[in-house]
Parts: sequence; C-alpha cells; structure tokens
Amino acid sequence: MTTTPTTAVTFVQAASMLAAHLADHALPEPASLTVITRNGHPEVTAQLRSNTVPSIAADLVTWADTLSMVTVGAWRPPHGDRVHLSIRSSPTGSTGPVGLHVFGGADHDPRRFADLEAGDQRTVSLGELRTWTVSASQAKR
Repeated sequence: MTTTPTTAVTFVQAASMLAAHLADHALPEPASLTVITRNGHPEVTAQLRSNTVPSIAADLVTWADTLSMVTVGAWRPPHGDRVHLSIRSSPTGSTGPVGLHVFGGADHDPRRFADLEAGDQRTVSLGELRTWTVSASQAKR
C-alpha cells in the first residue's frame, strides 16, 4: 500500500481546490480540465473553449484577475499554424500549492505574433493580454 506524505497535496485536494475556485469566481467554463499529481506535486490544466486571440485573451484576463501572481506566455507549436496563449500560477489552498496552467489555442495571427517563429515561445505581459481583449469587446458591440 502506498501512502501520501501528509505535506503533499493529493489528487482529490487539487481537484477540490480547482472546483472551489471555479465556483467562487465567475470564470469562463473550460472545455477540459486535467489534474495530475506527481510525487505530491499537483498540476491542474484548464483548456479554454475560446478560439480567437481576443476571446482567449479576455478569458485569460478573467482567470488572471482571480489569482495573486501569474506568468503569461505565447507558444507557437512546431507546425506553425496555431498560437497557444496561457497563464501559469501556483494558487495555495489550505492543503498547499497547486500548479495551475490555463490555456487556449487560436489561428496564428502574423500581425500580433510576427516575432514568434514556429516552435518558439515567449513571455507576454498581462498588459499586452489586456490590450488584445479590446478586439473581443469591440466585436460584442
């Protein structure tokens, strides 16, 4: 029988923490959720339903506003026709920290991502992400 150290966050605790976070905040409903624990270090991944840069940016900003610290990034997969935007954070619950990765993928936009070659990734500022949401709000008018 394998036991989990008392200081490690379990799969159930990580999943419960994410469920509570989703319930406590008006967050865009993810298309999928994945919870993985490796050696007591849980990782939660949420894939967004949005599929355009402005809508993904708006959803990520909504998530980021519920977290104390985030890292924002853009990644262009090797095949080069898509761009993934994401935020990473490590929210801490009563049982400890959980790695959180929220992302969405959109068609590559050469105007926004001229400096992002296929296979490359770069850090994006939260301000830049917020700027991209303007297109989403203008489209709703």
